[in-house]
Amino acid sequence: MGVVFKFTNMKKTYFLHQSNSFYDYKIIKMRSKLGMSGYGIFWAVLELLFTEENKLCIDDYEPLAYSLQCDADKLKAVIEDFDLFVVQDGCFYSKRLNNHIEEINNKSNKAKESASKRWNNANAMPKQCDRNASISISSSKSKSINKRIEDFKKSIHAIEDISNEDKNDFFAYWTEKNKSGTKFRAEMQKTFDINLRLKRWSSNGFNKNKKAKYLDYYDKFAYSKLDNTGRQEYLEHLKQLGFESVYSPTAGTTWRKKHKV
Repeated sequence: MGVVFKFTNMKKTYFLHQSNSFYDYKIIKMRSKLGMSGYGIFWAVLELLFTEENKLCIDDYEPLAYSLQCDADKLKAVIEDFDLFVVQDGCFYSKRLNNHIEEINNKSNKAKESASKRWNNANAMPKQCDRNASISISSSKSKSINKRIEDFKKSIHAIEDISNEDKNDFFAYWTEKNKSGTKFRAEMQKTFDINLRLKRWSSNGFNKNKKAKYLDYYDKFAYSKLDNTGRQEYLEHLKQLGFESVYSPTAGTTWRKKHKV
């Protein structure tokens, strides 16, 4: 019985075609006898073997020749006469193709091992957001506002390297409720990452020396220099001082102190 080379979870999509095959001595002998048609039959047989796990057992070349659209005698000669294939017990296979398949399988196994190592390493590493409690606020109708505020406080105090004073000030500022008492200030922001906001709060000394951080009037140039979070905080600062936004076609949007009624 001939050797059977088993595929190991490999996609049967291609095999290597060596660029110097045309000048292989065995193939030159075959071409000298059978011409280029023999060369074409040789590669057609290799393609067929690749899809059949590199082993074919036949007792009649006629059906195989019909399927390959070639002469049966030439097909038999290509397989048996030029030492291009190993013929044993009515079966034949290609040593050349065995080597190609082994190379493909080795690459596939190495790729799987690398992917497995990357996966295991990724799962073994602690997530930064878990360690620093980097949490985004989302209003949940299933929880009461007091429960959401309690969760908000726990998230704040889970963050490391921030003083309790800053945490308490941060919590007091961002848990102010709206008039209806359905949401607190942090929930009314479009985006709110507790970790990033708290660290910015602490590093900028926000609410400790607010006048030094934001002007007590609207300055378009100062506003343009701030990032999105800074702009929101600047406008919140102006609102607390009694400012309101006003739009005009010439000046655009600006802020001015509300007139007392």
